[in-house]
Amino acid sequence: MSNRLLAYARPLVARFWEICLLRKGPEDIPHSPPLLLVLLLLGYAVDNLRVNLLLAGVTAWQLAGIIILHTLLMLSITAGLLSLFGYRARIVQTLTALTGTGIILSLLMLPLDFITHQNPDNLTMATLLIMAMQIWSLVIVGHVLSHALSVHRLTGVIIAIGYLILGLAAFNAMLPQVS
Repeated sequence: MSNRLLAYARPLVARFWEICLLRKGPEDIPHSPPLLLVLLLLGYAVDNLRVNLLLAGVTAWQLAGIIILHTLLMLSITAGLLSLFGYRARIVQTLTALTGTGIILSLLMLPLDFITHQNPDNLTMATLLIMAMQIWSLVIVGHVLSHALSVHRLTGVIIAIGYLILGLAAFNAMLPQVS
């Protein structure tokens, strides 16, 4: 059973990595709602680790609320944009690409989060790498959206920046409840 899972997962992870390197797009990901669901659950687990590390004083319910709100924003905004542009058939693949690449980047950032958590008052190389990876993340989201919406890559990055701003606003709205 695990050999079959690995045989399926390896090429999929390789495709997500190729999207991270801007070599492939969401159209290269299989259209599979069950895969999207599995990735959303895996993404929740990875985000739970990261947010729990970064916000040590939150309860499990607050942590779940933050992650679920972020996920719902990504799902609804992406589905809304694709519907608005007339590309409803691309929703599953686009969300799968965004979720899969997000998991890869989160896993890459997890050790850096741990390092910065251990030394929060110092600007370290890990902090700079996290900032660089956040920029890379915006470029990846922009790349995926430009493919999905059939728009220029710069337009995709501008939309990705909009995602970031909305996500930060939602997070800040929840922050007083977290403290």
